[in-house]
Amino acid sequence: HNPTPPGQQFLWLCFFCNTQRDWLSGAPQDGVAAFGDMVRCIGRVLSVVDTYKATTTIYLRRLWPVYEIFVASQLNIDITLALMIEATEELQREPFGQVRDHLNVDVMNATATYPADEAMIKAAIRNAPGGAVRVNEAVRRLFAQMLFNLLMQGGP
Repeated sequence: HNPTPPGQQFLWLCFFCNTQRDWLSGAPQDGVAAFGDMVRCIGRVLSVVDTYKATTTIYLRRLWPVYEIFVASQLNIDITLALMIEATEELQREPFGQVRDHLNVDVMNATATYPADEAMIKAAIRNAPGGAVRVNEAVRRLFAQMLFNLLMQGGP
């Protein structure tokens, strides 16, 4: 439930609003910093994933979404996970221990469409305190908690 009155609710779609390619091509804006500033202003993140299985989900194999979730969690921004209906139904049928086994995250194996994006993001991750280990753990913990909450609610 969102306490904000409907007339004051807005949807910002990262896919349409982040010009990540421009940020990496020499544009004067730092995309990673700009993303953090935008998320801080918005105050909430909704992540829609195709499946909760890290080994098959497009979401966790893509470097930008994983890094964006990490940035939001570092800023203590409220993050909500939404699964597609089929994935939610599958999740509800699977024992929690097996769900946990599907949460293997390795950001250094995630990819980006453009090699320059991938190099820049992976360098930022390597240079962050705790590096990839910290990013992996933060993303894993966040997804596990959100999946647990979804299971406890009994659905989307």
